[in-house]
Amino acid sequence: MRIVPTKFVPGDAVLSEALYNDDGQILVKAGTRLTAKLVERINKNNIYSVYIKDQHSTGEIERLVNPLLRQKGYNLVKRIFVAAGNTKSDGTPAPMPILGMMPELSALMDDIIYEMTGFKEKQLEYIDIKNVNSYLYSSAVNVALLSVLIGWEMGLNNEMISQLFMGGIFHDIGMSMMPKEVLYKKGALTMEDKRMVLYHPLKGYDYLKDKRFLSSYVRAITLGHHEHVDGSGYPNRKSGGEIHLLTQIVGIADIYDAMTSDRPHRQALPANEALEYIMSVADKHYSMDIIKAFIRKINPYPVGSLVKLKDGQAAVVRKVPSDMPLRPLISIIKKTSDGFEYKDVDLMENQTITIEGIQY
Repeated sequence: MRIVPTKFVPGDAVLSEALYNDDGQILVKAGTRLTAKLVERINKNNIYSVYIKDQHSTGEIERLVNPLLRQKGYNLVKRIFVAAGNTKSDGTPAPMPILGMMPELSALMDDIIYEMTGFKEKQLEYIDIKNVNSYLYSSAVNVALLSVLIGWEMGLNNEMISQLFMGGIFHDIGMSMMPKEVLYKKGALTMEDKRMVLYHPLKGYDYLKDKRFLSSYVRAITLGHHEHVDGSGYPNRKSGGEIHLLTQIVGIADIYDAMTSDRPHRQALPANEALEYIMSVADKHYSMDIIKAFIRKINPYPVGSLVKLKDGQAAVVRKVPSDMPLRPLISIIKKTSDGFEYKDVDLMENQTITIEGIQY
């Protein structure tokens, strides 16, 4: 099982995980052979990456939570964000006030965190496949899950873990108030578009500031998740200790999720490239301690990934050591007259072979 952009789906591939449309209904079932016509249909539904099984990758990737629970979270977040987006600028209550949905969200949080506990000592390999048009809702759930993982790695207590989850859910609620033509724009954003997007933390904070059923931590995360420790972020150009630990954690989870997700204007980046970027901004955008904790939880080369080696050979990742994720056990692929043969190489023991990047 491996993730590939739809434009690189090989002819023998079988869909490994079901795909869903904007309404959360199954679009294509797992186990379906991906013909060119079906891939075209998937693209028309604004899905540009899929999990497949082919002759090189037949194993499974362990998920943080089961797909049904994740879908339940997506559906609830969509209802909350739609309610927020329907709020009038004069403060008129939304047709579906979010207070009434909080008990359901709290119960969902408990279910998700309970199911995630098995990952306290594991690395994350799975990247959530998102429909571009539903990215906002799927991302809220994913950022919440990633934030919890980082929080656990940093030894935070249960109360702070709960605040991280809620902060991840609500961090981008201000984006629900953006015009759809900006939110889903496929081309480059104009200066006016960018100005509106930069304003979304303030919009989200303004919406939540009188919602006393949410903590001050959640409001601070919503306002500050794009602030940077060097003062280069927005909206208030805060720096260093002015940015709360929980806010920084959600900020890192948000940027990683954004970079590894297909967006209207660009294709998702592989996990290793997103990690390289995040490492490059250590102590500039985010505290080094938080980035180190994050890196320990993310596997840059998921099991089943096809990788290109520096010498030009292709290989499949078979096993990844948690303490040295950049030196996995791989199987180098050799084409033969009968098909393919594989030679196992442990990069922990063989330092002369290095990975150049993900290959599709």
